[in-house]
Amino acid sequence: MHETRVNLKHLLEDIRDSYALTLEEVIIVELIANSLDSDASKIDFSVNPFTQTFTVLDNGQGMRRQALKEYHNIAASTKLRGTGIGFAGIGAKLSLLVADSVITETKAGRSTHAATTWHLSSDTRAPWQFIPCPGTVTASRGTAVTITLADPNSALLRAKFIQQTIISHFYPLLVPQFFEQIYRYLYKNGIEFTINGAKLELSHPLLPETSKIFRIVMGSQTKRLTGFGYLAQANFDETENQGLSISTYGKVIKSGWEWIGLETPTNQRLFGFVEIPALSQILTINKMDFLRDATSLKKYYRFRKAIQSAVLPILSEFGNEQVTIDPVKALRPLTRQIEQTLRRLLSDFPELLPLLGVRTTKNATDALKSLSREPLVKILEKEVKLSGHQENVEEIDPLPQKKRRGESKKRAKSSTLAIGYESAKPSDSIARMIESNILINTAHPAYLKAQKLRVEGYHAIFCVAWSLSHFLEDSRSPQAFMNDFLSSWGRQEPKTAQLFE
Repeated sequence: MHETRVNLKHLLEDIRDSYALTLEEVIIVELIANSLDSDASKIDFSVNPFTQTFTVLDNGQGMRRQALKEYHNIAASTKLRGTGIGFAGIGAKLSLLVADSVITETKAGRSTHAATTWHLSSDTRAPWQFIPCPGTVTASRGTAVTITLADPNSALLRAKFIQQTIISHFYPLLVPQFFEQIYRYLYKNGIEFTINGAKLELSHPLLPETSKIFRIVMGSQTKRLTGFGYLAQANFDETENQGLSISTYGKVIKSGWEWIGLETPTNQRLFGFVEIPALSQILTINKMDFLRDATSLKKYYRFRKAIQSAVLPILSEFGNEQVTIDPVKALRPLTRQIEQTLRRLLSDFPELLPLLGVRTTKNATDALKSLSREPLVKILEKEVKLSGHQENVEEIDPLPQKKRRGESKKRAKSSTLAIGYESAKPSDSIARMIESNILINTAHPAYLKAQKLRVEGYHAIFCVAWSLSHFLEDSRSPQAFMNDFLSSWGRQEPKTAQLFE
């Protein structure tokens, strides 16, 4: 008889290494995520350098005794993807790597009040046991995790570090106007962070008067509300966040401009956030990115296009040029050939479907329906009223099957891709994709050389292949896609005289 054994320490180290953060940051972020998922409205951090203890206490739903037992299983999680942002109680589990002991006390109403102590005794053993409740949880419900740290100089013993981590990863929850207009529908009792008894507040909590709030809607015919965002021009030294960040349930996932396919605006004092709860369905475990399998990418890029549509007009208002597609007559035949090439490849690369405006049978915004909370779209349709954004949002009424087929055929005949030119910086990308538009950078040295040699058409083909190769799932090779794309295009018989003369 043989037995499969697990090196627990090595497993925890592998999980730790999947994060692009320090272990101390990961512990804080994960503990907050689990508190938010438990419907906590108050999350209190306390540190004691003399006893080397770090404690986080929330007033959430708590755990029943059976759930508390499962909590000590390294691989266990009772949560479903898409119902929140905490997946497996990873914060407390990873803390075993830096702790002499981890005490968890939880109350779930009158039915459960229990506590356990846990530690990593060897590479393969993490014993735990029930202990008398220390009395950290005084409310009727809640959970407290107390970590006795092995290192007296651990960052977890510094209140300033805790504050900076919360601001960096949960900044949207700390902006009063944004919380009032969005998050109060997800966290109905509010969210309050305290550190050693002091409430955490931003030094500049108010959005500038120039801020623009926008809505994210899906669907070309019937608009469906899936999220909100804002862009603002800083009138102070904005140090916490730069560029446009995307969050789900208040947790910042990505920041900057590249993730949305935009170059850095000329007005570099712009900052803002986009909140889309449904994206929690395709969130990676480390909450720093989105899954890159074909199904997840199709969802992500539908949302990405919707965000671009909402953001571009506002960037224009703030003094950045609105993206337009130059009507380059010579590129029209080339565009039709590229579309034919892509349609032959889509069965092998389905993640490109939403980038090209091709509809599938499942609506991307159906992701909201699977959230355990009341769908945000329903709440926002009934209650949210924002100045300048009060147009009605229609409810999707499923169409009869025959009409749906006819409509999809009609769309198939229309162009789903446009190729145009823009003059960016020579150091910027050779091309970029905005919605279904591929913009070729005419200031790039490669374009200038192609223009000089009168092979702009071939350069455009390469730019399309290069741009689309960025949108593949992780297991696929961009070089292989470019080879397949160029081979498929090369087998066509274009009228070269019309393309390149």
